[in-house]
Amino acid sequence: MSELKDPMHPAASQDCGCPEALDRLWQYLDAELTAPDKDVVSAHLSHCTGCLEEHEVERVLKAVVRRGCQEVAPDELRVRIHERITVLRLRGSLPE
Repeated sequence: MSELKDPMHPAASQDCGCPEALDRLWQYLDAELTAPDKDVVSAHLSHCTGCLEEHEVERVLKAVVRRGCQEVAPDELRVRIHERITVLRLRGSLPE
């Protein structure tokens, strides 16, 4: 595991990994974690009520935002955004 501590490891009893788990919560919700990282966050959530509650709040928030964002941006706006991103990448201001 790269940054997360395994919550099932005996040494994790002093530090349950809450800061690390919460730091990765959005990536977990967006299915952006590697399988080992996902498993560690999932294991942490299975035994940490506080983090599980935060997970549920964030999950509901994402669902509400998703429902509220059903509009499609006008083509002109999408082109302008794409052009701006391209310029920033060429200047080295954005990662690839």
